[in-house]
Amino acid sequence: MKQSTRVNGRFRNSMSCARGFSLIEMLIGSAVFVVVLLAILMILDVSQRDYASGAAKSDVQQNVRVVLESMARELRMAGYAPSKTGCATPPAGAVTGLNPLTFQADVDGDSCADQVVYTFNPPPAPGVPPRPCDPSDSGTVGRITRSVQSWDGGAWTALTAYDVAQCVKALTLTYYNSGVGPPTVATDVRRIKISITGEENVRGQAPRAYTLSTDVRLRNL
Repeated sequence: MKQSTRVNGRFRNSMSCARGFSLIEMLIGSAVFVVVLLAILMILDVSQRDYASGAAKSDVQQNVRVVLESMARELRMAGYAPSKTGCATPPAGAVTGLNPLTFQADVDGDSCADQVVYTFNPPPAPGVPPRPCDPSDSGTVGRITRSVQSWDGGAWTALTAYDVAQCVKALTLTYYNSGVGPPTVATDVRRIKISITGEENVRGQAPRAYTLSTDVRLRNL
């Protein structure tokens, strides 16, 4: 039902007096909405980048920590190989090679000596601009590989290497003898400092490296 109001002595339809938004008001409202929306999108983008960076940092540190602890645990067993009937006796020695790191220990629990080899395969020279580590791109990946050999009575079995860490930028092994100087031969090694540098993989951001280190004393010499 239409209602009429009296204005200045005249009756006017109340519906005809209702006003809508003007064009200027609509433009201002739209501009404010766009500004707020852009601010929300920027905050979301920054949050996503921070999350990706944090996840990548956690991944690379975990990657490095796992291989570092594995190497340290096996090195502490170097020289330990309990005799067992039927096991061929390999040449004596705990650490038998410095580059790559090679040592003897019973790492598979069968009471026979094994030879373990850790090898660092550095990444190729970085491109311009530097590319983040991508395990599917061989031009960006540095790897640490591990292989285990058994003594067959005359020689060590063939190597079968597999990756234990990727996105590795550097592996530094510092050897010490029982004195203060560096050892001249592998059999003189008594302590090894291991430092591994991993590089995080975040596309669109500059690569960042993280280094973890540990010191291992050989126990079975």
